[in-house]
Amino acid sequence: MVEARLIVQEGNEVEIYDLLEEPVTIGRGRKNTVRVVSPGASRFHCRIERGKDGYHLLDLSSHNGTRVNGQAVTKCDLETGDRIEVGRTVIYYREEEPKEDHEAESEAPKSKRRGRSSARSTRYSTDPRAKVERILSRVFEDEGLDGLLTLRTSVENFVEDRSSAISGRGTTRENLARLQEITRAITSELDLGKLLTLMVDSVIELTQAERGFLLLKSKEKLEIRTARNLDREKIQSPARKISRSIAEEVAETGKPLITINAQKDERLSSSGSVTDLKLRSVMAVAFKLNDRITGVLYLDNRFEEGVFSKVDLPLAEAFADQASIAVENARLVAVARRRQEELALAKERVEELNKVLNEKVRRQSAELDQVKQILRERQDELEFKYSYENIVGDSSRMRDVFRLLDKVTDSDVPVLVQGDSGTGKELVARAIHFNGPRKDGAFISENCGAIPESLLESELFGYKRGAFTGADRDKRGLIEAASGGTLFLDEIGDMALEMQGKLLRALEEGEIRPLGGKDTVAVDIRVIAATNQDLRRMQSEGRFREDLYYRLAVITVQLPPLRDRREDVPLLINHFLTAAARDRGTEVKEIAEEAVVLMVGYDWPGNVRQLRNELLRAIALADHVITPDVLSEEIRLGSLPHLLPGRLTERSLKDVTREVVQSVERQVVQEALCRTDWKKSAAARMLGISRQTLDSKISAYALRKP
Repeated sequence: MVEARLIVQEGNEVEIYDLLEEPVTIGRGRKNTVRVVSPGASRFHCRIERGKDGYHLLDLSSHNGTRVNGQAVTKCDLETGDRIEVGRTVIYYREEEPKEDHEAESEAPKSKRRGRSSARSTRYSTDPRAKVERILSRVFEDEGLDGLLTLRTSVENFVEDRSSAISGRGTTRENLARLQEITRAITSELDLGKLLTLMVDSVIELTQAERGFLLLKSKEKLEIRTARNLDREKIQSPARKISRSIAEEVAETGKPLITINAQKDERLSSSGSVTDLKLRSVMAVAFKLNDRITGVLYLDNRFEEGVFSKVDLPLAEAFADQASIAVENARLVAVARRRQEELALAKERVEELNKVLNEKVRRQSAELDQVKQILRERQDELEFKYSYENIVGDSSRMRDVFRLLDKVTDSDVPVLVQGDSGTGKELVARAIHFNGPRKDGAFISENCGAIPESLLESELFGYKRGAFTGADRDKRGLIEAASGGTLFLDEIGDMALEMQGKLLRALEEGEIRPLGGKDTVAVDIRVIAATNQDLRRMQSEGRFREDLYYRLAVITVQLPPLRDRREDVPLLINHFLTAAARDRGTEVKEIAEEAVVLMVGYDWPGNVRQLRNELLRAIALADHVITPDVLSEEIRLGSLPHLLPGRLTERSLKDVTREVVQSVERQVVQEALCRTDWKKSAAARMLGISRQTLDSKISAYALRKP
């Protein structure tokens, strides 16, 4: 089996390693068999191991790759004279026949290198000439003249490669091609952080430096933006590992600085950081953009001298020029992106503010609509000059009545109130009196149909003692008692003709004579009469004096029956239920919607008075809620003629009832909305329900404002 050796050229020293049985690892790590400190070498760069047919080389996924005879390889068989490149370190592989036993015994004993027994080495002088002579001498001794001739070509290539490495690390064409490749890479990267990392890694590879630092100016101060080593790793605490004085000098003067051995460079003798950091090879060039210095590119090697030379400057400066443009482009792109992001954020903020503003506007609009609604309702309430709170009703018919009362209340003219029984004629008379100028006077009410004709005269005009049997004292009549105030004569149509004449005379003359009296008494009264009869028809029949009619009916107020203002029924129901609870000291009793519908559908011949009595009866009979079954049969059956036409079929009573209730409820709600001009609060108040309930019914019945 042949023996093999490695001739390792690193810096100014040459070492020869005898390959033994165990695999040999090469790299920067201390645990390698062959340790190299050359920039570009990985911690564990490659491995050489012995096989059946000879030695093989295996690249250990190094950062910069392993080259054999100029070709990048991952695995290959080694032959004598092969040139292996690990970073900037050049290693020659040599095979030779095994020596005789006595010659082998005369060899120096095997030495362990860094704890490994797989190779032994011999170190030679650092002088290149002496180094070559020793190599040649060793080869001559081992191989003779033939071996010397065999190795000649390899040695010449070694010297040529070393010279090329010292003078420029490759040909100008190769360097320019590599620079062009790196320039394309950095100019295509627009992310500033990634760009700075790519730049430093690229320049370390290009110049074979051990470490690289990129410092950029920020407010006239240099800040380390990127610090990398030849393993493409980030350097921790970079501020402690760089000579800031060198970087600041280059940034200030703009002139590049190169030193072969910083420890012996007189220019750097005053820099304490150079000594502390034990720097050797250092190169720093300025980053310029339009003749403006924007930063410094700082490269060094702590282990090897003479890594950089003046021939490296054009390459480094060309790189710095291209890189500064790339940095500026990336910075501008970053600024543009940041502004775009700020604009996007501002847009989102504006959209969010718009949403908030729209919501605020919507809420304020809703609040404004509510305020407008309240104002309209209050305006409606203030639409009338006087308060008619005792007269329950908000229908258009009743509002017409209130408007008429506003006009006649301030005057002193007689008023005739016409309407069916139970429509509230006396309430109207009281409203006229207590809102008018005579409100401080007396309000005297008399039902002409409830007193016999023989007694009515004495009630109205009064009498003197002895005027008739039983008249044991003087009595003032109602007309005299009402002087300065209002006399309300209800059911005036029931008054006898003779009595009508006496009343007419008293009203025209403004004085009365009590029965049995001789003297007249002056009176000042306002007469309000009421009737549920047709006085004009009674005139034609001769049952009511025409002159008295015109004397009483200066202003005629016609009260509508409850059947003509059904939308007021829910209001009246709510009013009477509340009044009953207040009188009894109990909570207001609830009423089912079905019961309300039936009561709305009933004609109420007795009008409001009948409605009040029906509710009092229902309150007494109902347990908790007033339901249709506690209503009188007259109400339940009396509603059907208005609710059932066209609805009776073979369907069940429950279905018919539900349909009728819904139909009536829809009509009532729609009528209430129409009468209030779709003012929902007013309509809800008219129906005696809440605003929310009204909204749900509008939605359920799909009602729309015309």
